[in-house]
Amino acid sequence: MQKQREVFQEIARVAAALAVCEGLMLVVYALAGQFTLRTLAGALVGFVLALGNFAALSITVSNAMDRAAQTGDAKKAQMEIQGSSVVRPLILLAVYVLLFRMDLCEPVPAILPLLFAQLSLKILEFFRKDTKGGEAAK
Repeated sequence: MQKQREVFQEIARVAAALAVCEGLMLVVYALAGQFTLRTLAGALVGFVLALGNFAALSITVSNAMDRAAQTGDAKKAQMEIQGSSVVRPLILLAVYVLLFRMDLCEPVPAILPLLFAQLSLKILEFFRKDTKGGEAAK
């Protein structure tokens, strides 16, 4: 149960950082005079897809690691994670293609959140306190 709580806390941290990045993106669009409802729709879709992608990755890795610890089968865990790393981008691609073909939102604000999620992870990791080594890195 503690492991699941940690995964959901990490997802919540990424969601908050992603929301800040998207807010800044929308401010830039507004200042440039390019803000429309399609821009907002793209930002919302991008947020959901980026966060869903991260959540799927986190849950898959956590579950695979738990099963590997229980069964001792690290190869199977590695295969699960690799399978997820192939399936998730294909699903994202299919969803984006459908969205853009249906012309429901602007492409750039829909895709940028995937990059914002990566940036958020790097920033959060940089400021994370080291709990395994005793003292936090100074």
